[in-house]
Amino acid sequence: MIKFFPWRQAFHKKTVWFSLVVMLSLIVVAMLAPWISPHDPFRWEITRSRIPPMWVQDPPKPGTAEYPLGTDQFGRDILSRLIYGTRTAIFLALTAVPLAALIGTLIGLVAGYAGGWLDSLLTLFTDMIQSIPGIMFMVVIVLIFRSMLSPTWFHGLITLIIGFAAVSWVSLARLIRINTRMIKSQLFIEAAISIGSSPWHIITRHLLPNVMHVIIVWIINNIPAVILLEATIGYIGISVTSAVGGSEFSVISWGGLFFSGRSMLSHNPLMLIIPSLGILLISMSFILLGDFLSGISRQEAE
Repeated sequence: MIKFFPWRQAFHKKTVWFSLVVMLSLIVVAMLAPWISPHDPFRWEITRSRIPPMWVQDPPKPGTAEYPLGTDQFGRDILSRLIYGTRTAIFLALTAVPLAALIGTLIGLVAGYAGGWLDSLLTLFTDMIQSIPGIMFMVVIVLIFRSMLSPTWFHGLITLIIGFAAVSWVSLARLIRINTRMIKSQLFIEAAISIGSSPWHIITRHLLPNVMHVIIVWIINNIPAVILLEATIGYIGISVTSAVGGSEFSVISWGGLFFSGRSMLSHNPLMLIIPSLGILLISMSFILLGDFLSGISRQEAE
C-alpha cells in the first residue's frame, strides 16, 4: 500500500510539484475569499452592469481596473464571483468524493469478501446503477431531495453532495471488489480465518489496508470529475443557486456562473472562459498527481 505520501519520489517530479502548487493555491484562494475579493459578489449595481474587462476600452462602457474581469448583467463583479465559486467547488469535491469513496469501498469490500449470493446481489445492484446515464441519474436524485428539503443554500449543497456520491461510487466498488477477491485468496487471509478472526476484523485489519492505495488514487482522479459534473448540471440550470428557490444571494458555484454567463456570451465571454480554465487547471493537477500515485502503487505491487 502507498505510504501517506511518497515525498522522496515526488521531490524530483515537476508534474507533482505543479499539481501541489495548484491545489494549495486554490485552497488558499478559497479560504481567503472574503478578504481577497475586490467587491461583494452578491451586490447588485445595475448602473454598472455589463462592464467589459479592463483591457477593453470600447465606448460607451470602457473597462476599468476597478472591475478587472468586468461585471455581469446585474452589475456584480465577475472576479469576485469566480473567487467565491472556488470555495464551493472545493467544498463539493472534498465532501462528495470521500462520501462516494465510503459507499464504494463498503460495497466493494462486502461483495468481494462475502462472495456467493450477496456478491451476486451487490454486483447486480452495481450494474443496475451503472446502466443509468450519470447526469440524468444525478438530476433525478437532486430534484427528489430538493423537494424533500427546505430551499436553503445549505440544503442545496447537501442535495448536490448526495447526487454526486450516488453517481460516482460505482467504479470504485468494482475496483475494490476485484482487489478484495484477489487478496482474499492469499495465505495471510486464510491464516486469519483459521484462527477464528471475525469477518469484520479481517475486512478492517487485513483487506482495507491493502486496498487503501486504490481508494486514494480513485479519490484524487475523481475530484476533477465532480467539479466538471457540477459545472455541467449548472449550465443546464440545476446548481446550488437554483437549490435556494431561485435566489443567487446565498452561495456561488462555477456551475451557476456557467448558467448566468450564457446570456453574456457575446458581451463578455470571460464569464464562461475563466471558469472553464479553472476546471482545466484543477483537472490537470489532480490527474497528474493521480498518475504519479498510480505509478507508485504499481511499483510497490511488483
